[in-house]
Amino acid sequence: KHMCLVPEYKEMAEKWIIEGDWDPFYSELARLTLEGAKDNDKVVLSHATDKNDQRDHVIKKLIEGGASEDNITIIQLTIDPKVKARGLYHRTARQAEQSGMTMTECCKAFMEFEGEMTEEKYINMTLEAEAAQPEDGFEVHPKAILVDISGRDVTHFDNVDKALGLTRSTELPYESICAKVKPIDEARDKIVMESGFLLAFADFTARRKAQTNSLAIEEECEDEKKVEEMKKRRSTIVHCE
Repeated sequence: KHMCLVPEYKEMAEKWIIEGDWDPFYSELARLTLEGAKDNDKVVLSHATDKNDQRDHVIKKLIEGGASEDNITIIQLTIDPKVKARGLYHRTARQAEQSGMTMTECCKAFMEFEGEMTEEKYINMTLEAEAAQPEDGFEVHPKAILVDISGRDVTHFDNVDKALGLTRSTELPYESICAKVKPIDEARDKIVMESGFLLAFADFTARRKAQTNSLAIEEECEDEKKVEEMKKRRSTIVHCE
């Protein structure tokens, strides 16, 4: 949401997505976490960060800001890839509707495919993309407590509570928690989508792709130039001989 509504955050997103400079973005995450700690004893920073360099950068900034390393707990959620892909499909379908788009229109802003987008097509394409680029997957942090959430049920909460050493009140059954959390999540998504997030992110992605293609063409031309220079040198040597 803030990527579209706050100019400074839009600039951070552009630097990260287009230029690959993620430092400002993750430094800001750490700053906001420290701000929250001024009024709260416990602060949870939740973000889909896939690289350890980025995670370590946030931790470094938190410590520089006064946080004790002993008080920082890293929880890394793991999930069955197919379960995750199915969940992403339904979330994306909801976000597309909130943006006034069909699922197919939404997906074509980021994916190349023919026909209409279906649940099974989305799952298969997501799994194929992840398999084709394993280097883009989530790295396991050496200090993280791994928590599996593949069950998508009360075991999710049980595993997180166990990892943090928490005891959940019996007055908070799974169903009541979902009844409170899901509307909050959907309302947040609605604000994000209405801010123009999908179009902005699609624009960033397209610009990154264009920049990558441009660099590849430049490298190809440079290689061709080097080959021609080598041919000329060889020709000169032969002529001299």
